[in-house]
Amino acid sequence: ERRQDAEQIALLEDRDRIARDLHDLAIQRLFATGMTLQSAGRFIGHEGARERVLRAVDDLDETIRIIRSTIFGLRTREDEAAPGLRARAVRVIAEATRVMGFAPSVRMEGLLDTHVPRETADQVVAVLSESLTNIARHAHADRAEVALETDGRTVRLAVTDNGVGIPAEGRRSGLANMAQRARALGGDLEWTTPDGGG
Repeated sequence: ERRQDAEQIALLEDRDRIARDLHDLAIQRLFATGMTLQSAGRFIGHEGARERVLRAVDDLDETIRIIRSTIFGLRTREDEAAPGLRARAVRVIAEATRVMGFAPSVRMEGLLDTHVPRETADQVVAVLSESLTNIARHAHADRAEVALETDGRTVRLAVTDNGVGIPAEGRRSGLANMAQRARALGGDLEWTTPDGGG
């Protein structure tokens, strides 16, 4: 039994190491490359070349989503030692703060660690990460707010910013991905642009 426990601990530690490496080495480099390409695309005069660069950025976004899904899978735990939704959300926000250049305000209410099932928590964390990444890449914002709450029956995540808002025409692969995650749990995604922008 001790040998089995030691092997299980070694496996879990190895998964954590792989997940950290994927995040720190792969995702950050892909994210930086995507931002560089997106910025360079503005200076390309040839329409066909600009379209190819933007398609490459979309491909990088999709690759980042795949790696993130893999990371969440590696970090999934069935035991009670796994960090709760509250701690995971704080970690994602801290990571995004470095990229955005400012810290969003955060409000969390309800028994997030005990009333939110693990599968739901995984999806919420993924959507939170995607939302903050979108703010960092597209919003040109200097202020954002994250509100995460549960009443024991439903979970609600609201992410707002004071940026340029969602353009009427443009790529919406990230939003479609978030909507799919919400629908998979019987929920929904709503996005709006208030009169004041954001």
